[in-house]
Amino acid sequence: MRPRTGEADLTEVRKLKTRPEAGAGQDAFATQSEAAYAMIREDILSGNFEPGRKLLLDHLRTQYGFGSSPLREALSRLAADRLVMAKGQKGYWVAAISEDEFNDITSMRLFLEPEALERSIERATIDWESSVVAAFHRLSRVEDSLDVAPVRLSGEWERENRAFHLALIENCGSPWLLRFVLVLAEQSERYRRQAVARQAVPKETLLREHRAIFDAAMDRNAGLASELLKVHIKNSAVGLAKTLFTSAEKAG
Repeated sequence: MRPRTGEADLTEVRKLKTRPEAGAGQDAFATQSEAAYAMIREDILSGNFEPGRKLLLDHLRTQYGFGSSPLREALSRLAADRLVMAKGQKGYWVAAISEDEFNDITSMRLFLEPEALERSIERATIDWESSVVAAFHRLSRVEDSLDVAPVRLSGEWERENRAFHLALIENCGSPWLLRFVLVLAEQSERYRRQAVARQAVPKETLLREHRAIFDAAMDRNAGLASELLKVHIKNSAVGLAKTLFTSAEKAG
């Protein structure tokens, strides 16, 4: 039996997983720059700051109540995350979204995430199973209410959706594979958030596909779970692309 991934190896991965949310209040963050980072990030992911918008320091200071230094540190981190673009001495802009980038992210998810899931199931433990069961339960509760308040619940759904997908693959034994999958999740989040808020994928479809993946994982059927995950990623991508890009073309 291969050894379980060491805790030290997963330090950076867990930092990504356990990031405080913007609504947690400033006390949840170690520094003002971390709080500013979370708040600006949330406004970008939710669409409050639309793609291509210039982020003016004076406006950000007024809106968030932070000084210039924490805001600049936060913007630099967001630029490293590719959610913000820095243009020399001209300032910062919210990064654009594009269908080409979305398709590239989707293809990389299809390449990496099913492999991570298969490895995770092959190494299955009771602790892993318990984590997946808990994550699936929380996600199902949110998804069951999505049609009632899709805009309000899109952020909560995103958190629980990411937690479920991560719980499935976290036992894969490769910190690098986990890190790459999490980077892709970060990059695709604002595409998903916008599409879920507009009900691009019906809640019945999300519930059915997540349930099928969950059942296959609990049955330790790695091959079936991997194939179901591919179908889920592809189906979601089609719905998201139609909502985000077809609508934009018609509007233009």
